[in-house]
Amino acid sequence: MAGMAAMATFAGALGCASPGYWTDYTSVSVGQAAGGHIHRPVAMPRRGTGYKVPQTWRERGNQWGTEELVALIERAAAKVRAQRRVTLGVADLSPKRGGKTMWHSSHQSGRDVDLIFYSVDERGRVLPPPEVEMVHYDGDGEPFVPAYMRATGYEEPTWAERRFDEARNWALVEALLSDRAVRVQWIFVSTKLERRLISWAERHDRPRWLIEYGRQVMKQPSARAPHDDHFHVRLYCSRADRELGCVDTGPIWQHEKKTYKYAGPERYEPTVTKALLSRPLFFLHG
Repeated sequence: MAGMAAMATFAGALGCASPGYWTDYTSVSVGQAAGGHIHRPVAMPRRGTGYKVPQTWRERGNQWGTEELVALIERAAAKVRAQRRVTLGVADLSPKRGGKTMWHSSHQSGRDVDLIFYSVDERGRVLPPPEVEMVHYDGDGEPFVPAYMRATGYEEPTWAERRFDEARNWALVEALLSDRAVRVQWIFVSTKLERRLISWAERHDRPRWLIEYGRQVMKQPSARAPHDDHFHVRLYCSRADRELGCVDTGPIWQHEKKTYKYAGPERYEPTVTKALLSRPLFFLHG
């Protein structure tokens, strides 16, 4: 009863009474990632500490999301920048009001973002994000042009000099998963590149709980969409947004306790792993 009262108080503070009643104070992700829209969307700035929106994605204009997604990108990019002096390329979030686009069937409700992989040259020197096309990488971290793009044309002039940067890309995964305000559900990435990232993390003695968390959330969605040229990051609905019609699909991972718009008791049973339970003070248990 106390939990329900707390949720009611929180909803009242937001200016809403039940699903379908909008708040005037914050963004709301409505519906599913592949079938929804955004209320009071927030614009992703074109440039900030540790990130930029390259030319192709600036021109598309799909730079809108929930407050929590935009803030997460800014925090994660700034954190990696402080550690490793690099700039993150931020590609598509969602259209201004959400919904489907010619580029995405998901990215509809402001909880998805494509983040361009960090890359270095053959000597290990950091390169800025590509401006025209994302670069595809094979299991060795080498760049390649997919067959379908060889037939239709590939315009990124810097692709051949780039190499997949395991250290900085893993640092980004850590920054996303260890964020104390927002829950990440998926980081879609090719299986081959996921293996490279996990292998790098294990060789460099990164925290075991983060490695196991990464194993859970990193996934290649399909053979036809391997995500070998970017991370596709998806957030859970915040608990407040669920009350307003946001819908999570798929598994609910065990995760760290978050703060932003997640007040009230956890209503889902998380997926529990032995490795993750090694940090029980930092996790919700239903």
